[in-house]
Amino acid sequence: MSILQRNCAVLLVVVAAACVELYQAQTPIGRCACPKVQPVKGKISDFQVLEKRASCEKTELIVTRINSDNSTQKLCMFTEGVRAKRLLSCWESINKNETRKMECIDRPKMAGNGTTEK
Repeated sequence: MSILQRNCAVLLVVVAAACVELYQAQTPIGRCACPKVQPVKGKISDFQVLEKRASCEKTELIVTRINSDNSTQKLCMFTEGVRAKRLLSCWESINKNETRKMECIDRPKMAGNGTTEK
């Protein structure tokens, strides 16, 4: 009887391990990296664009903001804002080249009088 109990225990462990592997391998449908977005003010040191994909039906923009105490904070930026649209447009114009991302961050914006401002 103890051999039967041991075999059942081994079988349960194998089935449990298989269930865990299957659960972890699933792509969460409808899950986006940015459940909450916001307009981001301040200096940005980096950004990441997450294109539409099977698990999220919208383009997401994650930026790294430099805070006043020089700490950094990753935030999900509202993609319909002027600043986000400018970043995304630049990202497209550099053909999504990771090595050229700083061009989009450092690009001066055009002021109303035709001059540039930082």
